[in-house]
Amino acid sequence: AARNQSDFFIQRMGGPPLFSERRGHPALIRRHVGFDVTAKGAEMWLNHMQNALDSTAGIDSDSKRRMQAFFRHTAYFLVHGNAASRARATA
Repeated sequence: AARNQSDFFIQRMGGPPLFSERRGHPALIRRHVGFDVTAKGAEMWLNHMQNALDSTAGIDSDSKRRMQAFFRHTAYFLVHGNAASRARATA
């Protein structure tokens, strides 16, 4: 999981397409469909990501701000995608 996340973020932030070369298209909602992605879980994950950014030397404050904004967008994209997938499954 750590390698997947690392490769995904490297690719998403403009680096080489490590994730896609190894795993194919990211398809985030499909890859997370088996997990109950909730707003509470998203906030917990965001807290962990903020702690990781804060404990990593050499990341300037503007990059941290942009990365955290991306993390927030992605987390809630998954929350809403998970809710939509569940709604379709029960319809």
